[in-house]
Amino acid sequence: MATFREMCFTPAEFASLAKLDKSIVGELEEQGLLRVIKKKVGNVDRKMITLEDMQNYFRMVRDNAPAEFAHEMGDGAEAAGSQIPVEAVESVAAATATLFKRPRNKIQMFYNVKGGTGKSTLTAQYVMRASMMGLRVLAIDLDGQGHLTVNLDVLDAHERPTIYDVLINDLPIHQSVMNVAPGLDLIPANLGLCNIEIPLNNKPRREYRLQEALAKIADQYDLIVADTNPAASILNGSMLVAAGLVNVVCATNPLSFHGMSLVMTTIEELEREFRHTLQVRIVPNMYDNREVISQEVLGELRAQFMDFCTKTVVNRSADLNEATKRRTTVWDVSSKGAAAQDINSLAEELIFS
Repeated sequence: MATFREMCFTPAEFASLAKLDKSIVGELEEQGLLRVIKKKVGNVDRKMITLEDMQNYFRMVRDNAPAEFAHEMGDGAEAAGSQIPVEAVESVAAATATLFKRPRNKIQMFYNVKGGTGKSTLTAQYVMRASMMGLRVLAIDLDGQGHLTVNLDVLDAHERPTIYDVLINDLPIHQSVMNVAPGLDLIPANLGLCNIEIPLNNKPRREYRLQEALAKIADQYDLIVADTNPAASILNGSMLVAAGLVNVVCATNPLSFHGMSLVMTTIEELEREFRHTLQVRIVPNMYDNREVISQEVLGELRAQFMDFCTKTVVNRSADLNEATKRRTTVWDVSSKGAAAQDINSLAEELIFS
């Protein structure tokens, strides 16, 4: 078992994540564009690529995109001249979605007023996957239960500052940020965050305080992702004002589906009140194709919210539970499993589409 910080990948796993032909990996190593180490696995020395070295490769490709692919890059990105070997261009071309573009929405949140939808688990896996792509990610835990914090292997959150200290006690936001892995920072949460509503309600410009705090550190990150508490709270309203994309996680069961109209109405009312346009994506989660009720709920979701549902459906999986238990990513559990493929597909869709 490895923590996310300590993860290493085989050349085949790296090639799959980078959308490269496996034969290119050796060429990248020879060209000095990818660092490969020897690591003992059991009694055998195997070639492995560390998390940090994989991230460095993604950043190198993103920052030095070949001129012929410059049009694929996101707003504000500039081609700096290719360092990618000519032999790799064809393989790299297939990876433009993940290697050359910048996130469409820098500030995102996972949201639902109902608990038990798997929101925190998805948020944790999502930010780890984004970090694996070489993006500099800030995760924010806005739920006093601190499940995102625990999922990211932080067990001493009760001793650390939270967004409460930033919004209520005027702590500079950078002092609440901790590093949990290469390329992945976290503002943790603890039970003290449950008491934020009354003091936040008494603050001037209460709905804008979080947006203004995030603006001070936004240029340090490619992606900022918040996990919210399951309530229509002032804190969640503040995050809705700050965010550009709201990812509403809906478990494919009747009760979760029943609450979707309330969630969507809440978002629409906030957009009107603050004149703030949000992109909304509904993520079907915990899907089980063996259950008729799960199939029916997915069908109703797509029928009623056709313009908002993600193409990706996250299936119910033991790998996700195991990753949560280990406080690591599903790739450490099974890199070829259905859960890893679902999170990979979801991350690409929410980050780049």
